[in-house]
Amino acid sequence: MGNSRVKIFLTSFLLSVPFWWGANFSQNILENTLYAQISQPLTDVPFVNIPKTLQKPKLELDVKSALATKFKIGKEEGLIFFEKNRKTILPIASLTKLMTGLVILENPQDYDFSRAVTVSRAAASQDDVPNYGNLKAGESFTVKKLLDLMLVYSSNDAAFALAEETGLDNFIEKMNLKARDLGLADTHFANPTGLDPENLHFEPESQNDFNYSTAEDLTALARYILKNYSLIFEISSNGGPYPTLNGLSKIAMPPDFMILGGKTGNTDEAKGCLLLIAATRQGDIFINIILGASSPEKRVEEMQKLVDWLAS
Repeated sequence: MGNSRVKIFLTSFLLSVPFWWGANFSQNILENTLYAQISQPLTDVPFVNIPKTLQKPKLELDVKSALATKFKIGKEEGLIFFEKNRKTILPIASLTKLMTGLVILENPQDYDFSRAVTVSRAAASQDDVPNYGNLKAGESFTVKKLLDLMLVYSSNDAAFALAEETGLDNFIEKMNLKARDLGLADTHFANPTGLDPENLHFEPESQNDFNYSTAEDLTALARYILKNYSLIFEISSNGGPYPTLNGLSKIAMPPDFMILGGKTGNTDEAKGCLLLIAATRQGDIFINIILGASSPEKRVEEMQKLVDWLAS
């Protein structure tokens, strides 16, 4: 089902490309290039650094960690265009919700989209910045509506309510099992929201009380989701009826780039985090990740620098 969904998603994307660039893409090209590339298993895509002759001018990003990778149509290798501390373990705030969404979609027996979910007091009490993600105890929403609120407005209430449906501890265990299945050795989840634990700082002795990962692990997670459950990125890229601050819509994409999806995050310990997936008219897929920007505004500024640098 996953390959079918991503084919539909990416077919729709590339079939719309002629309207942007005046190009024509045949079904044969799609089958033999893009689908073959996206369908490569994670283990078959070694990352390699760009040869020195192809390296761009030096880029400095004011973040704790960053990684920009490209998957070229028709090739199995992924190119690392930029990296800064890509293996450094850091808290990831609401980037967590990518895994939360993945667990939900991989368990359709528990999460029929039309199923009604009643918001508990515990779910309603989760800290939420977005005006449109704050839910009230006793309110009822469909699974699909909560998924939208979680991915578009980063609603912690919605993420918590969804996780409670199968038991909070059970859900978190599934998140960590999936991380292990994907080989994300430096990734751990303590909750379905990405919120920091109270009165703790991210230090070695308290690390397991946080949700953490690396830019490298998050790239692998994003690629798996794009291949198997692209709906997660479709939802995040479509946005919603209300404005979101410092989100994907704030990134000015170059003419040859289109946003496929992504996720934002921000907490006191994680600082500003942003994952952005974009495609070019040539069919290249870029996965860009920033962790530890000093503020929500800064994460957008630094991602804009990275996008502009990649397009130069």
